[in-house]
Amino acid sequence: MTTTPQIKDKTEYAYAKSNIYQLLSTAFAKELTHESIEIFRGNDIAETLENFGEGFDTEFYKCTTENVLKELSDEYAALFILPGGVNPTESVARAGLYMQVYAAQVLRFYHQCGFSLSDGFKGFPDHIGIELEFMSQLSKNEAVAYENGAEDEAKKWIELQKKFLEEHLAQWAMGFAKNVAAYAAQSFYRGMAHLLYAFISAEAKEFVGGKEHDDGEMA
Repeated sequence: MTTTPQIKDKTEYAYAKSNIYQLLSTAFAKELTHESIEIFRGNDIAETLENFGEGFDTEFYKCTTENVLKELSDEYAALFILPGGVNPTESVARAGLYMQVYAAQVLRFYHQCGFSLSDGFKGFPDHIGIELEFMSQLSKNEAVAYENGAEDEAKKWIELQKKFLEEHLAQWAMGFAKNVAAYAAQSFYRGMAHLLYAFISAEAKEFVGGKEHDDGEMA
């Protein structure tokens, strides 16, 4: 039988993972807003990055929010929207074309888990930001199950996290992160790319048994 302190530790761990997934989703799903920039400038985010050996340069903290917003908006477009950047969808990363089998697979996975795309969402379901948001929800569901004393339900959410990592994120997110870090001019996207690589690598090691879907360490 799992003891109360163990349940508390598991709950806190699941919530912490959910928060990191949500942080990564916010960084890559779309251009940042004034509100999200202030979140990323907070001490909690700096501490999270530091724990993974990452951080942003001083300009990110010292420049006005308007200047940072403009620079990162331009960077986001150059990286993820305009030709010659890094495509943020699983289908293109793994098959070279939009809306391939992976998009249909993740949609089925979302529906199976009761995860709905935001109203008015017009992007691709296998976008890196959406897949990360989905994993954040699965981790949160695990935490809530522990809080409710439903350990069997928590195990179900853990198995779903493992399955989604093995079939999707662990197959391409680390390669995506390395490409972003290589192309990014701003420390924000380099730092978030390194965090994405480190976090998914750790998750894959825990759930999938290693980094067998990556082709080497990040530069």
